[in-house]
Amino acid sequence: MSNSQDTGPAEQARSGLLDSVAGKAKEVVGAVRGKDDLVEEGQLQQAGARQRKEAVADEAVADAKRQEASEELRETSTEAAREQGQARAQAETDKAAADRQARQEREEAERIGVRRESAGRQQAEQHANDLAETRLREAEAVESDADATERRARDEQARLQREADAADQQAAQLRARTENDT
Repeated sequence: MSNSQDTGPAEQARSGLLDSVAGKAKEVVGAVRGKDDLVEEGQLQQAGARQRKEAVADEAVADAKRQEASEELRETSTEAAREQGQARAQAETDKAAADRQARQEREEAERIGVRRESAGRQQAEQHANDLAETRLREAEAVESDADATERRARDEQARLQREADAADQQAAQLRARTENDT
């Protein structure tokens, strides 16, 4: 019997079925002839076939989980990159609009200030500066939100990578157990 590295799942299933049938036949022949050692050998062969069948099924489940985790990781990475790009673009747009608005308001305040007395001009400039600072804080808040989204995406990507690694490790353990059983 060859090991699990040389055969595919279908070949392993066929081999397991043949071992199970052969074990049952030995058990029946041993029972009919009164040979307890043949009965025991048949039962052991059937148990080994069952264990290999379970190991193949466990390995298939682990492979499916690993593949699902990898796909989820790819999807999350793509989504995170898209969200990050959108958040950065929005932050840049908002910051540019806030800067433009602040500049326009400052220019307007300066025009008004020229026409007014010194006290009025100072008040207008202060208003423009306050407004510019408010707009700048708003733009910085949007940029901070983009950074937070990026951090969450990295955390999610790391979590999915850990799951994929765990699935790979489980699959390797199942393969090793299967090889040791054969």
